[in-house]
Amino acid sequence: MKINELSKITQINPETIRMYRKMGFLSPRHQTNGYYDYTAADFSSLIYLRKLREYGMSLEDVRIYEHSEDSDEMIGLLDREEQRINEQMERLKDMQRFLRFEKRHVIESVQIGKESVQVMQSIDEKLDYYGEEDICQALKQLDFNSFYLTTTSSIHIPQEILNGEVKDETISIEAGIGLYRFMIKRKKVDIPANAVVVPNGLCISQIVSLRDCEEINIRQLAPMIMYARQIGRPFISDTTGYLGRIRHDEHGPIFDFRIRACIEQNDVIDPEAAWQNA
Repeated sequence: MKINELSKITQINPETIRMYRKMGFLSPRHQTNGYYDYTAADFSSLIYLRKLREYGMSLEDVRIYEHSEDSDEMIGLLDREEQRINEQMERLKDMQRFLRFEKRHVIESVQIGKESVQVMQSIDEKLDYYGEEDICQALKQLDFNSFYLTTTSSIHIPQEILNGEVKDETISIEAGIGLYRFMIKRKKVDIPANAVVVPNGLCISQIVSLRDCEEINIRQLAPMIMYARQIGRPFISDTTGYLGRIRHDEHGPIFDFRIRACIEQNDVIDPEAAWQNA
């Protein structure tokens, strides 16, 4: 058959078929008129080649696989692709979990509103990194794909401010990155000694909206400060915050952070199990 016929029944571009022929994967008969006559054997070779490619094999690995007489070598090539697929599946599961988390961020920032206070059970034992040195260390320890998937911008407010008076005063805040302890454990990397840890436990939480991430007026923290005072529970941690949403108006970007600080430490929920079931 002619190359266009083979292309039609396999839905593979003629140029791709020519490339496979030049690489030696196909062996059509070279006719005197200059054209190639592709046979049923070429059809079978092409279908088999594309199957191996769908597994993720490189063309060089396909060549090795098809020319090998060593079953261990062949199994090794397939094992390597299976391992790669397993890693992709784990990454997709993580992407699904964090996508669901992102949806909750949007719901909170849009529907709950910045004046609302929530008491929530923290289950992720979040770690925040502030300062160039610690942020760079986190970047070096974690591969970039999982880093950007599992991190968020974070803002730091000391517990002394949260346990203090509500007043019309603008204070400086630190911007950094937040990660989850179970992800750090999964990567088997060290935690910087000065990382800010918000432990598992009951937290008071609210949303704050900022024009920049370097300062905040203490009055914006009034909902959570006053609620803690009403129930007689001082804060026992600094804040952690995750950037739930960036929105824009005529004046520029607005950053909606869900911030929280712990009022009671506990270990009632295992973070990894909770995320597995998320």
